[in-house]
Amino acid sequence: RNNHEVVLEHNSAEALDAQGWNAATATKMSAAELAVACDPVVSLGGDGTLIGVAHFVQGRSPVILGVNFGTLGFLTEISPTELIPTLESVLAGTALCGERAMLQAEIVRDGKVISSTQGVNDVVVQKGARSRLLDLDLFVDREAVMRLRADGLIIATPTGSTAYSLAAGGSIMHPSLSVVMVTPICPHSLGSRPLILRLGSEIRIDVPPYDGKCYLTVDGQMSVPLRSGDAVRVTESPNRVRFVRSSKRSYFEILRAKLNWGLPNCGDA
Repeated sequence: RNNHEVVLEHNSAEALDAQGWNAATATKMSAAELAVACDPVVSLGGDGTLIGVAHFVQGRSPVILGVNFGTLGFLTEISPTELIPTLESVLAGTALCGERAMLQAEIVRDGKVISSTQGVNDVVVQKGARSRLLDLDLFVDREAVMRLRADGLIIATPTGSTAYSLAAGGSIMHPSLSVVMVTPICPHSLGSRPLILRLGSEIRIDVPPYDGKCYLTVDGQMSVPLRSGDAVRVTESPNRVRFVRSSKRSYFEILRAKLNWGLPNCGDA
């Protein structure tokens, strides 16, 4: 009705066709193509669905409208009943939007970058499910920090601080902060604690000789096997992602709802 072309992601088109809606006439693209060709992008699902598009943002990010059909959802702030009025505000340019930093992760093998990707939530180096404890060497801005013996290590943005990092004992970081958190996963030392670093830091994780399986995982959606001698270099991505924020709920209201926090008894104040 507003003369905007509707573009569908391939799996979404198949799902709609299965429900009896003829998507044959609609343009179809992959998630990677949607992230650079469409604005706004409407994501129906949970945080993982939204991140699946945000992962591919290059240059100026489209406005991504995340509608929560999932169970938890810290990024998908819009409820299904709010979809249409929120979409109208996005098209009118009046929607409340937030911009979030992303991380760039590179695998360096024999002095060459063999893989490069970016993530919204986190970059994780961890052992395989049946492998023994993993030794990892951590460097920050080329300075040796520690050798960690653990199940793995999480590098999280403030956005990702409420995801895997939180489950591993990391703190919650406000999304306005320009920082990253380094969180050990089940470390074999009580002295191995989460570290908060500036977002512009260059973080390197070296994999010493190891006979088990080890992986680099980004946002829980992309996983690459690592070898002994590999290095994972994590820096701030040149790209940022823009999400539609709820005009009805603040950041702390969302935390209270998702984490079941109580409110202080403030009387009439």
